[in-house]
Amino acid sequence: MYQQAVVLPNQRTLHIRVTPKCGKTTIESIICYPYKGQHEVTPSALRDLRRMGKLVNISDCEPDYRIAVVRDPVARLCSAYQDRIVIKNRERLRSHIQSWQQFLDRLEHLQHSSRDIRIHTQPQTRRLGTDASVYDRVFTTDQLSREFLEYIHEITGTCVPPVRANQTRQPFADSVSDQDRQRIRELYEVDYRYWGSYFELP
Repeated sequence: MYQQAVVLPNQRTLHIRVTPKCGKTTIESIICYPYKGQHEVTPSALRDLRRMGKLVNISDCEPDYRIAVVRDPVARLCSAYQDRIVIKNRERLRSHIQSWQQFLDRLEHLQHSSRDIRIHTQPQTRRLGTDASVYDRVFTTDQLSREFLEYIHEITGTCVPPVRANQTRQPFADSVSDQDRQRIRELYEVDYRYWGSYFELP
């Protein structure tokens, strides 16, 4: 959806900017719901929209609505570690990254050596930019199950039930040390600078 807008059932268009590990699969399921009548928490949701002719290039039209979705960098990085290394072991990284601490200590190197880690941990500003005013609304991942659904109902007239897709368990997310939080703040300084006010929302 980076360069494309979704054609809604009322023929309005919605452009969504969202970075990997920020609820992308959940958002795609919600956007597909009006056309399918059910949630499908699979990576094929976007392909289905394309097949149905419900995606248009933003270079060809000015979207009626523009929104962004952001996530606190600490929670996002914990999710990336658990999903890409602990659970899925992408690129067999678990053979030399055997703990959260190793992951965090070697993150900058991993972002250069691993395409998968780079995609799932690059700063959110790479997709969102640095100017929140270009969006009609900015949501956090914590708002996807209520406020985002209310917004979709407001602009489409369609009631969509909540879905939690690809929700990675985070047993240590709330207990990340102050030292690690400071390190993450340094690594993602640009995200905190431009989007930090949203990370602090209740």
